[in-house]
Amino acid sequence: MPNERALHLTDAVLESKRSLTDPIADQVVAQIIESGYEEKINEIFYTLVRTNGFDREAFSSLPDPISQLLVNYFDETSHLPSWADPVLIAQGEAVFSEYGPEISMILNVKSLPLCYACSHGAEVLYMTGRLTERSGSLNPLARRLMETSQMIMNALAPGGMSPAGNGIVTIQKVRLIHASVRYFIQHEKYNPKGWDAETLGKPINQEDLAGTLMSFGPLVLKGLQQMNIELSDAKIIGYMHAWKVIGYLMGVEDLFLTDDYEEGWNIGVAIMNHQAKASNHGKELTKACIDFLNSIIPGNLFDEMPEYMIWYFSQDVSEAIGLDIAAALGVREGDQLRDKVMLKLCDLFFKDMGKVDDHSKIIFGISCYLNRKVLQGFLHHFNDNKNVRFSIPPSLQDDWKLNEEITTPYTF
Repeated sequence: MPNERALHLTDAVLESKRSLTDPIADQVVAQIIESGYEEKINEIFYTLVRTNGFDREAFSSLPDPISQLLVNYFDETSHLPSWADPVLIAQGEAVFSEYGPEISMILNVKSLPLCYACSHGAEVLYMTGRLTERSGSLNPLARRLMETSQMIMNALAPGGMSPAGNGIVTIQKVRLIHASVRYFIQHEKYNPKGWDAETLGKPINQEDLAGTLMSFGPLVLKGLQQMNIELSDAKIIGYMHAWKVIGYLMGVEDLFLTDDYEEGWNIGVAIMNHQAKASNHGKELTKACIDFLNSIIPGNLFDEMPEYMIWYFSQDVSEAIGLDIAAALGVREGDQLRDKVMLKLCDLFFKDMGKVDDHSKIIFGISCYLNRKVLQGFLHHFNDNKNVRFSIPPSLQDDWKLNEEITTPYTF
């Protein structure tokens, strides 16, 4: 049953949020470019992404006005909100430590595809690759997946949002990346095709940011339920609170910040109701995501699994909003995919095919194996001559047994 906050998120209210962005980060990027230092933007972002932390000296070679502007930005946006609860944040980190491989997979096959289903936001994601890819050394979608995954790893690692952690500074960098995307997309000099703000809203606006936050928070918890993983109330509150803090640090409006799971789910559903529809860009992004996941999983045994999982994990939201999201994303019907999966996997994974007619049993049966394979693939893909470093903190690598040989998965 929608709660009071969700009931106030009418289409008109949500539409009004599409004209609002992140003025703090936007002002920094605009000031750098419009002060005549446009040529320094690439140098700044190269410096930002090649390190985990923020080193004031790293910008000492830049003109003083730029250097001071960046230092001020990182100082001013580095503080946790007064309501942040370290105990609850630690509980959220513990959930990530325990279920990180599952959460990482859900982010790729549920959270991001749901973002692709929001047609106006999908157009931004599609255009971002064309505007930012220069060297051809890394697929644009892969770069976005890496940046998102690295932010989550750094923020939710033990102590990630403490003064000694890398979470806060990684979030600050992502805010600047978003601001640069907004600037370049909206200026004809860099995007000759222009941007239809009247129809689409501003790029990476408050509704888009809030929708992404919900897809990473309560919708991930829903995904764990779909894998038959039941969390205690304390763990759910902790995970939600950690994402509420991340949302604050990302510049998301207070209206969308909650650590109540049901409220977060209803906010996410309201945004999906407002934005979800089929689009060519959404389908192209989903196909690219499927292709990428297949490319980092060894062999071709699991080729149908990413598509099958996208279908499966979209069912709850599809039911909630009355739209077949998988079909809107160009994903095939689940029973057809299940039959293909079973023909390929029954000998390796399942002793008795008669016991695995339920989709959730199939997902659960292979998830432990497949989730870790994907994380190992991320590490190998990004750290193998790709000019981009992707790291998982050693403590999480130990928790998730990423350095161990993965054996045959669960059997029935």
